[in-house]
Amino acid sequence: MGKTASILDKIESAIPFVMPAIGGGIAVIWVNLNPMKLYNPMIWLPAGAILGWLVGRGILRLMDRFR
Repeated sequence: MGKTASILDKIESAIPFVMPAIGGGIAVIWVNLNPMKLYNPMIWLPAGAILGWLVGRGILRLMDRFR
């Protein structure tokens, strides 16, 4: 039980940093895959990071609920 709890603690501590980075990365991919639509990266990158942060908060709440 100690090793599993240690792995879950590591995952919980990484989620607040990893999820906004993943959201921002997805926004970069989205902007670059649609060059003809002229998406503004100054809007989409922070929006992706904020959405990633919100998803991370949801994941942490689910992890707390099932703990």
